[in-house]
Amino acid sequence: MTGQIILAPMEGVLDYYLRDLITSINNYDYCVSEFIRVYGVVFPKRFFLREVPELATGGLTKSGTPVWVQLLGSEPKVMADNAKVCASLGAKGIDLNFGCPSKFVHRSNGGAAMLKNPPLLGEVIKEVRDALPGEIPLSVKIRLGWEDPNEAETIVKECIANGANKIVIHARTKKDGYLPNTVKWENIAPLKELAQKDNITVVANGDIVSKETAQNCQLITKCDDLMVGRFAIAIPNLERVIRGEEQKLQHDKLGKLLLCYLDKLKGNLNEHYQKARTKQFFGYIRMAYPELGEVFKAICHQETISDIANILTKLAQGSLSPDKVYEGKSHLQNENAKS
Repeated sequence: MTGQIILAPMEGVLDYYLRDLITSINNYDYCVSEFIRVYGVVFPKRFFLREVPELATGGLTKSGTPVWVQLLGSEPKVMADNAKVCASLGAKGIDLNFGCPSKFVHRSNGGAAMLKNPPLLGEVIKEVRDALPGEIPLSVKIRLGWEDPNEAETIVKECIANGANKIVIHARTKKDGYLPNTVKWENIAPLKELAQKDNITVVANGDIVSKETAQNCQLITKCDDLMVGRFAIAIPNLERVIRGEEQKLQHDKLGKLLLCYLDKLKGNLNEHYQKARTKQFFGYIRMAYPELGEVFKAICHQETISDIANILTKLAQGSLSPDKVYEGKSHLQNENAKS
C-alpha cells in the first residue's frame, strides 16, 4: 500500500519500552506518545523528558522512528505553552487528543468531551498552532462526534479553520467506544474531501487489523494514510503485514520478542510492573492468536518474572503444545512447576 502508517497512542499500554520494541521491527512513519494531561500548569522540561524519553534522543526511538507528543486538555493558553516546551525539546510533531472516550478524562473536559464544544476545540487548536514554530506539524485526533456521526462535519471545519495540519479520525463516536461492528469508515470519506480542499491530510483510524482491512479502509475512506492501535500490539509486526512484506509472526518469534521486551523492562521497572506489562502485552497478542489462550492463562498464574520467562523461553524454542489442556490448569503450568 501507499501512504503513511502511523502507530497510535495508547494510554497505559504503548509506553516508552513498548514503542521501542514495536518500532524496532516495523517501519512506521511515526508514532505518537501516550497522552499528557495538562490542566492549569506548564510543565518543566524534565517532566516531558520523563514522560517521553525519546525527546532526549532527538525525538526519535532507538530505531529512528519519529515521535510526536500528544497533549490532552481544554485550556487554550495552557495547552499552547506546554506545546512550546515540547517543541523546544525536539518533538517531531504535536498531537491534540480530542478523542479519548474515558469518563475519567471527561470529568475535566478533556478528550472526547471536547467534541461537544467545537468552538472551544477550535480555540485550542488555534492557540497551539500560533505558538508552535512553523516547521512543527500539528495534528488533532478526533472521533466522528459525541453520539451522532453527523456532528463530525462541524468538528472538522473547526480543525480546518484553526490551523490543524492533519486530522486523525477514529471512525466511531464517543458513544460507540470500542464496541465491535460500530466502525463507520464511510463517514470519513466526505470529511476527507472537505479537508482536502485546504490541503489538510486526513488519517483513517479504527479496526485496521490486517492487510485486507487496511486496503478496504483506504478504499472506503479515500484516505491514503492510516493509524493503527490495538492490533499493532496484537500483531507486533502489523506495519510489515499491512505492506505485504511479512506474514504475522509465528509462535516462536513471538516468544523471542516477548523475551526481548522483558530484557528492556529489567533494570527499569520493578518486578511487579515487569509482570503486569508482560501480561498486558500478551493479553493483546491473544486477540490475534486465540490459540495461545492457554499460554496466556499460564503466564497470568505465575508469581515471579523468572517463571514467566521460563514459559516464554519454551514458546520461543517451540517446545510448547498450547492446545493441550489439563483439568483445572494448563500443562504449561505443570511443566513450569517441574523445571
